[in-house]
Amino acid sequence: MKISEKTYYSIFRAGVVIKALIALGELIAGVAVLFISPARISQFIYALGGVELAEDPGDFIWKIISGGLKDFSATSQWVWSFIFLSHGIVKMFLLGGLWERKLWAYPTSALIFTGFVFYQFYLLNVTTSVLMWLITVFDIVLIGLILHEYGIRKKQLDRSSIEFKD
Repeated sequence: MKISEKTYYSIFRAGVVIKALIALGELIAGVAVLFISPARISQFIYALGGVELAEDPGDFIWKIISGGLKDFSATSQWVWSFIFLSHGIVKMFLLGGLWERKLWAYPTSALIFTGFVFYQFYLLNVTTSVLMWLITVFDIVLIGLILHEYGIRKKQLDRSSIEFKD
């Protein structure tokens, strides 16, 4: 089954929007962690999920959340704030370039997101996280879409420059 370029482009744009929402979440988390300690955030999430944990201690979603919270509360809030804010700012900058179809944004985004994927693979070797696997797979698909779109944009620009020269 061949996918049309219009469908590729729609999937690409949807991926950029989803990635931007994730980046926005990182920015919000980065600011929140500046003002609220990781221990306090962990306590709040445990308070919210305590009923769920009591009902089913082996709950799949709760295991993902509680596993992440162990690492979260053990690390300095400044470290977490820096991680969330730097990732969010870099991603928003790159995604803005992709949204505006800036040619420089395609290879730069693919390179930076590939670096994030390698880091995510490192994290997956240290700790198991279904959420991290899902994000990593999403990022790999998005990198493929970015490179595909870059190829299309590059061809369009090459064609327009040839037409301009004639």
